[in-house]
Amino acid sequence: MFENIAAIDMGTSCVKLVTVKTGLRDFQVTSFAHMDIDYSIEDIDEARRDALSRLLQEKDLKGFTVYTNLPMEKAIIRNITFPFNDVEKIADAIPFEAEENIPFRIEDLSLDFQPLKSVNSEEGRILLAAAHKDSIYDFLTTFKEFGLTPVKMGLESNALFECYRYFNKIDNESVIQLDIGHDKTILNLAKDGALLYTRCISVGTGLIVEAVAEILKAPYQEASRIFENLRLDLTSFENNLQRDVYRTLGLTKPKLQKLYDRAVSIIEELLEQMTITIKSFHTGYGDVEFNRLLISGGGSNIIGIGQIISSELELPIVSLPFLEEYEDVSIRTRFPVVFGLVLSALGRKSPFINFLKGEFIPDIVSKSKKIYYLAGTFTVLALLVLLANVILISIMESRAGFRYEALLNERYRRYFPGRNPGRDPVREARKLLAAEKKELANIENIIQSDIKVMDVMKDIVDQFPRDETFVIKNIVINENIVRFDGTSSGGKSLDEFKNKLIDSKKFESTVLTTNLRRGNQAGFSMTIKLKSPGRKGAEQGKVAEDD
Repeated sequence: MFENIAAIDMGTSCVKLVTVKTGLRDFQVTSFAHMDIDYSIEDIDEARRDALSRLLQEKDLKGFTVYTNLPMEKAIIRNITFPFNDVEKIADAIPFEAEENIPFRIEDLSLDFQPLKSVNSEEGRILLAAAHKDSIYDFLTTFKEFGLTPVKMGLESNALFECYRYFNKIDNESVIQLDIGHDKTILNLAKDGALLYTRCISVGTGLIVEAVAEILKAPYQEASRIFENLRLDLTSFENNLQRDVYRTLGLTKPKLQKLYDRAVSIIEELLEQMTITIKSFHTGYGDVEFNRLLISGGGSNIIGIGQIISSELELPIVSLPFLEEYEDVSIRTRFPVVFGLVLSALGRKSPFINFLKGEFIPDIVSKSKKIYYLAGTFTVLALLVLLANVILISIMESRAGFRYEALLNERYRRYFPGRNPGRDPVREARKLLAAEKKELANIENIIQSDIKVMDVMKDIVDQFPRDETFVIKNIVINENIVRFDGTSSGGKSLDEFKNKLIDSKKFESTVLTTNLRRGNQAGFSMTIKLKSPGRKGAEQGKVAEDD
């Protein structure tokens, strides 16, 4: 079924939107759009609402099915292992695990979980996710203000993993996914196309912007602009001095040094948290050797950050494969999560976490289903029309069949009186026609002319040239025509053969055709037309009179 889908990612630096149109087997991306957060608005929820409002002024989402992610900073996630792998038993045990692992009352939470791949077939590993119901209500309120009702609210780490799985072309590899955002960094560990472990690290580029604001005593909005234009190079402080960009932004060398040191310190903090996460993962999964690290997010655009991470983890680092034909770096680095949300929406049977459960379902699902009512109505009407057409065609074909059969029987009895047409008049008529043709051929053979084939052949053979190279390869006798095909090395002998046949006056005409020569042999074709019986008799009578 055709459907318009809008995936909205409410980030802390910008609100991103991807719209797609689904087809019978595939989908088409119809737009990418984003709107930056206005940092002059202190309340982040209000800033997101403002950015969404400006975005919807440019893109009307009426009639779209809306999907979104709950920002991971609003969720609590835990990687949990059970000594059994029965999913129903795990589901029953979730509330007890949540009480021990999550510092909120169960009744105040929206809980969901998804299976993770385990190295031990007898144990079960899951990703448990929880969000406070108040956070979900507040988040949905922002959408409802603009007439939008999300039908699914997933987890950013799952969307990031879906994007990798869709664009990845390498099989049987172990990878680390790193999406560096403004307020957080998402870390995924995957092997052989399966998600094994995920974590949200509370370190992002926003900490560097805060450092700029603190060092320069500037508003956050202005600090964000300076950091973006500075294009800070983390590989070495001297690289930033040589480019001399800092002077155009009103920075002094000491302040640039402080800013550089703070930025490197923040990235080192991120590396430390990554190392702790990987070690914790190895404790449960054993020694998994990762092949590469895939980096994305706005923070991946910081010069030198990939080199630092690669050197520390001793892994090759590449950009996450995503829309590589796009020239816009912002699209390629900042949109993998929201595009992965589209992919998870299209794969509706995926076991990924969805926070819209329980009390959230009536308000969400009842409204979302309305978009299918019109399509469903047309589908039912189309099926009814199709059924009516099938019945009508069947009736018409049945009537036409009866008329056709009656007409065949009537014609059969007219042309073959006294015979029974049987079940298939056409077949019986063909049999009779074949028998008549056979009888006619026998009669024609009986009343045929008195020309005898053997006598004709003797008259022709008597004139054959006495030449060893004269070879007959094919003889065709057809009514009053005899044709010889063969080869001969001498053209003179062929001419003599032709003249003898003409001089014999036993044939109507003689035509000699020679073909291309091959070696010392030349191909020829001799066509001899026999005299008709009437003419032959007349000539014989004339000879008698002359005598």
